[in-house]
Amino acid sequence: MIDSLRPLRFMRQYQSVTQALLLGLFSWGAVLLGIVPDLSGTTTSVFNTVVQAQQSPEFSEMEIRSYARAVLGIEPRRQTAFNEIQAIMGAGKSIPDVVCNETRTINQLDKAVRDIAVNYCTQAKSIIETNELTITRFNEITQRQQADPALQKRIQAELQSLQN
Repeated sequence: MIDSLRPLRFMRQYQSVTQALLLGLFSWGAVLLGIVPDLSGTTTSVFNTVVQAQQSPEFSEMEIRSYARAVLGIEPRRQTAFNEIQAIMGAGKSIPDVVCNETRTINQLDKAVRDIAVNYCTQAKSIIETNELTITRFNEITQRQQADPALQKRIQAELQSLQN
């Protein structure tokens, strides 16, 4: 439901919005909407089922740094994909759910929108892996940080450090 992430376009206009808000909105969208693909280890389908994060051990500083870099790399692409889909759908139209790991939702999209969604999902996967994380580990950190204020603070601090 990329539509529910429209407030992120608003944030581009106001650079003073806190990093915590960006992280929270991105993470909420990525986990709840399945925007982050789990494409590891399959050749038969471009999209796999979501790997549910389980209680995982503490995350290393290297993983937090990699996660923050991935978030910063993915978010502009998500915004671009959203804007392109919105342009195709037209003003006032509801943006369809784009869930990278659910083939059914991708197949229901018009071809032009499907191409944008597949491109976005491929880019997100590549960015995560380039930042030395697996899709599973990225999803674990995303889910865990939503309920762990200490982890949120660590990620926020790393995001601020990378943006300075």
